[in-house]
Amino acid sequence: MEQDLRVREFHESDLEAVYALVQNSVAVSYRDVYPAEAVALFLEDHNRKRILEDALSGYCVIAEKGNEILGTGTLLEDNHLRRFYINPAHQYTGIGKLIYAEIEKRALRDRIETLRLGASLLSKRFWESVGFVVDSEEYIPVENERRLMFFWMSKNLPVVNADS
Repeated sequence: MEQDLRVREFHESDLEAVYALVQNSVAVSYRDVYPAEAVALFLEDHNRKRILEDALSGYCVIAEKGNEILGTGTLLEDNHLRRFYINPAHQYTGIGKLIYAEIEKRALRDRIETLRLGASLLSKRFWESVGFVVDSEEYIPVENERRLMFFWMSKNLPVVNADS
């Protein structure tokens, strides 16, 4: 685990740093797994406007060390997890699990029964490691008759009785 790492809620002033993190993570991490046409679709989907809309309408957290944002994740109002990205230089250090734990705490507090997400080919194993299961394997057609493959996944959370 990274030393001096803290997880906090997203602030609008974080937008440029989160945008740069997401764009770099997609460009670096997906280039060897997805065709260029699929990477372009990911990059287009994760634009500043959508990042900000999701962060402001949902619960978005970032992991930072000093003034550097190393990861991010968002829980949307429809119980959907979105935009979980870790700086490629800091992947496999526990940051993703730390961000997910914070998101799950919020979901439990909000009495959410099931979390859902679309997982990339790269992130499927991570999501399985924190208890998600594959509901279906899907694809989105992209240019040049290529495909962006992904998995719809879900995780049932323990229901806490309001009287307990």
